[in-house]
Amino acid sequence: MKRTIYVVDDVQTNIELVEAVFRNNPDIEIKKAKNGAEFIDLMDQNGCPDLLLLDLMMPVMDGFEVLKETKDLREKSYFPIIVLSALTDRQSIIDALLLGADDYVTKPFFVEELRARACNMLKLKERDEFLNTSLDIMESNLLEKLIMLEHTQLEIIIRLGKASEFRDDETGRHIERISNYVSLIAGAMALNNEQTTLMKHASPMHDVGKIGIPDNILLKPGRLTEDEFKIIKLHTIIGSKILSGTTLPLLELAREIAVSHHERWDGNGYPQGLSKEDIPISGRIVAITDVFDALTSDRVYKSAWTIEKALDYIKEQRGKQFDPDVVDAFFSVVDKIIEIKAVKADAHPVKPIIQQIINGDVRIEELIERWR
Repeated sequence: MKRTIYVVDDVQTNIELVEAVFRNNPDIEIKKAKNGAEFIDLMDQNGCPDLLLLDLMMPVMDGFEVLKETKDLREKSYFPIIVLSALTDRQSIIDALLLGADDYVTKPFFVEELRARACNMLKLKERDEFLNTSLDIMESNLLEKLIMLEHTQLEIIIRLGKASEFRDDETGRHIERISNYVSLIAGAMALNNEQTTLMKHASPMHDVGKIGIPDNILLKPGRLTEDEFKIIKLHTIIGSKILSGTTLPLLELAREIAVSHHERWDGNGYPQGLSKEDIPISGRIVAITDVFDALTSDRVYKSAWTIEKALDYIKEQRGKQFDPDVVDAFFSVVDKIIEIKAVKADAHPVKPIIQQIINGDVRIEELIERWR
């Protein structure tokens, strides 16, 4: 690789001597300047050198000023500096080294000594470039792995959310709609982008606790008894336990949503009976989206309500079941919510797959063909 050495000296003889040292090396190109100001201009036009040979005592801008002027630049784009100076006093040497010089050679110098020191500095430059390249590659690989890890986490959350929904919603579109509704409402409430994104990805886990509810209760077509309803309520606690003990912000938020999305603004919800701002904002937002989607969807225990009837219910429950601010945000984006409901509608009336098989409504062969 061809290397460029800049020589900055106000004495032409000294420049010629340096040129002579490297004349027979085809891999080195010499550029020269008579003072610090010329060097700065030269560098502006041609870029940084691979090595700078710098005199200290020069007119216009001396070597000490050059060292000061290039200090910040060398932190971003490093190049080694060898001072070539007739100053032999201890203080000059110390000052030059403190200002960033990598080496100090006094004049007159031995040709072989300068050649050896220059070669060492060029090796230092090469190692710096190698390390920077390696770091760039490592950073790129790390970023790629972090992105992959994030995608993996999201995929796990979506799959686990679908697993919980599959027991009473074989299409799985419910959690897709909830995720989209939540994103719209959080945005309408001016939550920051990071919080909105986390809520969008965490909300599909809101009913993960259904995994722990017996089929005879979860899939019961009729009205639940008081004891059965108590068991249904446990899905919030079960979901919280499934998602607890994590250090991942996304799963912690999912746990928060799972345990709080059935709390009510008036304090009559479950499992903790929280009210108003004591309910996490994530739970308050998911609560209204979950109710709207459940009301407008077929379930084993009921037929879907019309959109108009569901919206009337939400208006009626403003300040009772739902946070008034969340209700207002909901209605500010209600057109988009209705559009999502239509675009991501269930493919067919929902009846839990287990119930369909038990009732003889569908054969296993038909299901296999449907999902192919």
